[in-house]
Amino acid sequence: MAWGVAIGVGAVVLRELVRPREQSALLIDWDRMEQIALARSGEADDPPADLSRDQTYQQIAAELEPQLTQALGPGSAGSGVRVYPGLIAVGRRQWVRFNIRIFRQMFEPLEVLQQLIPGSLLLSFGQKGLTRYLGLMLGLLARRVLGQYDPALLGREPVETSSLILVEPNVQAWAQKDKLPVDELRRWLAMHEMTHAWEFRAHPWLQPYLEGLLKQVLVGGLADGRRPSRLELIRTLTIGMGQQWKAIAKLQAVMSLLEGYSNLVMNDIGRRELPHFALLEGAYRRRQEQRTPLEKAFLRLTGLEMKMRQYVIGEKFCREVRDAGGQELLSRVWEGPEWLATMAEIQRPQLFIDRARSR
Repeated sequence: MAWGVAIGVGAVVLRELVRPREQSALLIDWDRMEQIALARSGEADDPPADLSRDQTYQQIAAELEPQLTQALGPGSAGSGVRVYPGLIAVGRRQWVRFNIRIFRQMFEPLEVLQQLIPGSLLLSFGQKGLTRYLGLMLGLLARRVLGQYDPALLGREPVETSSLILVEPNVQAWAQKDKLPVDELRRWLAMHEMTHAWEFRAHPWLQPYLEGLLKQVLVGGLADGRRPSRLELIRTLTIGMGQQWKAIAKLQAVMSLLEGYSNLVMNDIGRRELPHFALLEGAYRRRQEQRTPLEKAFLRLTGLEMKMRQYVIGEKFCREVRDAGGQELLSRVWEGPEWLATMAEIQRPQLFIDRARSR
């Protein structure tokens, strides 16, 4: 009898969960996500305006630009292109809002698919879970992230006047914790983010290439602008997933290259220009290696563990390629999509070296 009642109740609940509703399905409640993230950011209010700090950041960017130009060269961008946007400091709450706007731009390709999915309680529960997860993740990341460059992928333009930022409270906290010279730390971190700007702005082919991969990951073959049929939607979410996994592998390889190259540049210039570089590098290594079990769990939960690995294997790839053939060989990766290293080549640099030398 009890089993019969349980099955009957379960059937009713399941029917109600999946029964189509009048409202359309929404993946994320953006307003609620922002509320959760801000509450978890560890910052009760936005920091007050600080003209002196803003001028400091402008000066840092102005002094670093010629050093980076000398180290990196012009790239393949046309004349008149501003490679390095302004550098600004933001608080944690500002960083949260900045990234929510980026997320909303990136999720725009899914809007067409959302319209095909009828609303239901099951989707409502899923939306609440995803909204809460992303809100918690952003809030926790806001306490840790040091800097960011926004290439405005899938967006019409960067979501801020400046898309090069450092999260000042986190920079200050790290400097105080490890007794680091904060001005040199800012410069060192800015080198990394400004190199990212060069990677995208000095190589106009990179952004559309990454956008294509990102669309493949998000919506598979349904990104051609027309309204897909339900059969196409089902195929994309089942047998079409193989192509999406391939796109993910390519994205991981590119991100490893971008992060590794930026690390290589920041360390090369930092070693030459920063008096306390050894102190900064040592603190960075400890930050990567000495993590508590809670920190390790957090990195897995947020996906940062994979990103941290990208820094390591990407820099190792760049260094080994440069050691084998100089900057000229390493610079081949910026000649076009066909020269980007695959994940296998990132993990085994000799494969890329052999390919580059054979062509």
